[in-house]
Amino acid sequence: MPTLFSLALDKSLDLLGTALGQGLVAGVLIAAAAAMWLSRRRAVPAEPPRVRHFTLLRTENADGSPVRYETTLPTGTKITPWVGGRQRLYELTNVQLENGTYAAEPLDHV
Repeated sequence: MPTLFSLALDKSLDLLGTALGQGLVAGVLIAAAAAMWLSRRRAVPAEPPRVRHFTLLRTENADGSPVRYETTLPTGTKITPWVGGRQRLYELTNVQLENGTYAAEPLDHV
């Protein structure tokens, strides 16, 4: 049985080769070259992280101004800065405030 399968496979490959000829090989080479060119073209250099300024909501410095936090972390990240002598949990958001900073919402505020 394996010999019969091998002969059938060999015969079908011969038919495919004669039907398409060298055009198949040329087409495969052209498609591979185009795929390589497109993959290199799509590669966009990564944008370096930029520093963003966040205002920690519901916090105050000693002078009464809100606490600011600078980071390159993306939005949605949870941070735990020290505020008022203890660590607090905040989530960085993409909501821009009037002063140009972004809001960091407290997650553990009671």
